[in-house]
Amino acid sequence: MKYFRIHPDLAMRQRWILGDIRYADNWSFLDPPVERMEPCCYALDLHFDGVAVDFTVAGSASVPIVSARFCDALAGLPEIEEPYTNTVMEPVSIEGASGVAEYFVMIVESKFDCIHGVSSNFIRFAFNDAWRPSLSDENSAAFNLVLDASKIGDKHIFRLMGYPHALIVSEEVKTRLERDGVTGVAFERMLIKGDR
Repeated sequence: MKYFRIHPDLAMRQRWILGDIRYADNWSFLDPPVERMEPCCYALDLHFDGVAVDFTVAGSASVPIVSARFCDALAGLPEIEEPYTNTVMEPVSIEGASGVAEYFVMIVESKFDCIHGVSSNFIRFAFNDAWRPSLSDENSAAFNLVLDASKIGDKHIFRLMGYPHALIVSEEVKTRLERDGVTGVAFERMLIKGDR
C-alpha cells in the first residue's frame, strides 16, 4: 500500500488563514489524550478572509480543519465510521467567516512507531537543549522519512510516533479526496522500506 503525507496546498492563492482553536491547548491535538475523544464543539477565528477550502490547518499547532465534503469522501472507512476508532470529526465554528459550510476539527488518535530509523534522516533535540530541554532526544526535524509498512497494518489515517506533525493517509484516502474534488490539500508520497 502507498502512503502520503497530507498538508495544505500552499500554491493555492488567496486561501483563508485560520487562527488557534479557542479555549484549548492546540498542541494537544497532535497527541490527543483519551478525553479529547469526548463529543465537543470548538470555535476558532478567521485571521485572513480568503477562499474557503476543504482542507486547511488552524493556528500555530497546525490542527487539521476539514469540510463536510472532506468527511463525506471518507465515509465507509473504519477510522471514520466506527466510534472511537482513531479519527474523530468534531464540529467547529469559524468566527468571522460568513456563508461557509459545515467544518470539523479532524482529531487523529492513531500513532504508529513505523519510521524506519536506518533509512530515515533526523535532527534530534540535544540532551540539555537550551531552547527545548523538555524535548531532549526527540526529533526536531526529519528529512527523507521512510516508513516500515509492516508496522502500519491496514490503517488509512494516522500520525507518526516521534514526528506527530506528519499526518499520513493511505492511497485509498488520496483517491477518494481527489475523486470528490476536495480543495486545499496537497499530497507528498512517503517512501516505504524496500522501495526502489
